Amino acid sequence: MNLSGTYTFDADQDIVWGLLMDPDVIARAMPGVDAFVPIENETDAWNAKAKINVAAVSGSYIGTIRMSEQQPPSQYRLTVNGEGQQSIIGGTVVIQLSYDADEGVTLLTWDAEANISGKLARIGQRVIKAAANMMSNRFFGNVAQQLPSSEQTQEQS
Repeated sequence: MNLSGTYTFDADQDIVWGLLMDPDVIARAMPGVDAFVPIENETDAWNAKAKINVAAVSGSYIGTIRMSEQQPPSQYRLTVNGEGQQSIIGGTVVIQLSYDADEGVTLLTWDAEANISGKLARIGQRVIKAAANMMSNRFFGNVAQQLPSSEQTQEQS
């Protein structure tokens, strides 16, 4: 399943990049996260546990998140694998940042390829896509709240 979206930050690209590279910022921004722990002997990899509410398969999910292919300050890839509620989730997300000097904003675009099986897959792509967009907007909104106080944000989808 392909998913994508955008988010606009009223901030310089380097500032947004710095926030997105900070594991503490990521942990605070992830909706429903209970644990976000670095994987020993790995760089840019974490074990995570989160409570996710998606229709009838809401509950706790555990998994790993790995960051790779960083091209500061414009692009990186996340690989996510997890399971819970008799479901398995896997996929990759490519996140790109571009700065619009005329507007003074950083546009973030994300493109994901998700593989979902089990109970979660049975609720349908439309519901899953809506939930993914809601969760990504909440995540990036939470990141935006951690910008220096003089910076503002604009939400998009």
